[in-house]
Amino acid sequence: MFRHLCKEILLLLPLLLFVSIVAFFLVRCLPVDGATAYLNSIQVPVTQESLSAIRKELGLDEPIFMQYIHWLGQILQGNWGYSYQTKRPVLEELGRSFSYTALLTMATLIWIFVCSSVLGITSALHPNSIWDHCVRFLTSFLSSIPKFWLGFILIIFFSLKLRLLPVQGAGTWQHLILPSFTLSCSYIAIYTKLLRTQILECSQQPFIFYAHARGFSKGHIMFHHILPNILPSILSSFTIHCGSIFSGSVLVETVFGWPGLGRMCVDAVNARNYPMIQGYILFLCTLFVGINLLSECLCITFSPQYRQEKLQ
Repeated sequence: MFRHLCKEILLLLPLLLFVSIVAFFLVRCLPVDGATAYLNSIQVPVTQESLSAIRKELGLDEPIFMQYIHWLGQILQGNWGYSYQTKRPVLEELGRSFSYTALLTMATLIWIFVCSSVLGITSALHPNSIWDHCVRFLTSFLSSIPKFWLGFILIIFFSLKLRLLPVQGAGTWQHLILPSFTLSCSYIAIYTKLLRTQILECSQQPFIFYAHARGFSKGHIMFHHILPNILPSILSSFTIHCGSIFSGSVLVETVFGWPGLGRMCVDAVNARNYPMIQGYILFLCTLFVGINLLSECLCITFSPQYRQEKLQ
């Protein structure tokens, strides 16, 4: 398993290098250059003299390829630059915002895991029943609701009308309920449908009929035969949707005033905070690579069939 993971890491290193190139040169395509954005952030008049001085200080007077080499060298040394707005290290700002986004993501995953497991498994155990039709209607409804619209509806109902939950902020655990549920709704629908479909397909396999013939209970067959076999496809789908979860958090964090990565990225783009934008792109890509490796480890650990295919 260790050799397989080392091989996967080596294959993903070129992806990180490509993303670093995209992050660096994409920012250079923005209409306002870095020197002007920096002078605006420190409220210094933009003159030819100040532009020349700040370009020399930031290294923007060098050829763009050399700028990238110097920037990548600093990244590898752990120096991701400084935010134009707060004057603090980019890694420190990313770490502070990521702690809030990670908390929001964990709460979202709890909603997804609990709701989709209950709805998907019970729906698959009773196909074409009234419960199954209700679940399928609910998933279709949840998958069609825009996140920002749902967020405003929940704020109006639970915060303004009933006064049960706070409107915005991140002070207590109550602040986490509405944004995490808003972010999870569409994914509850996706994974309920996926879980139901995968269970019904796996239930038709010959080894499931043999398990029934041996007298195993439905619960034993579900948790020892069906779920371990459909786990790789579920986890693979989850890693694909991780990007959507984090990108969807931009809208949710903005609506609920949650101080996470999404809101930080919006503020950085509005302020033309180039070091933060570059750091955000590179940080997210590194995070997705880590999530893919974690998914690979989980599939190998919990699915014997997948382990045999990958490690043979």
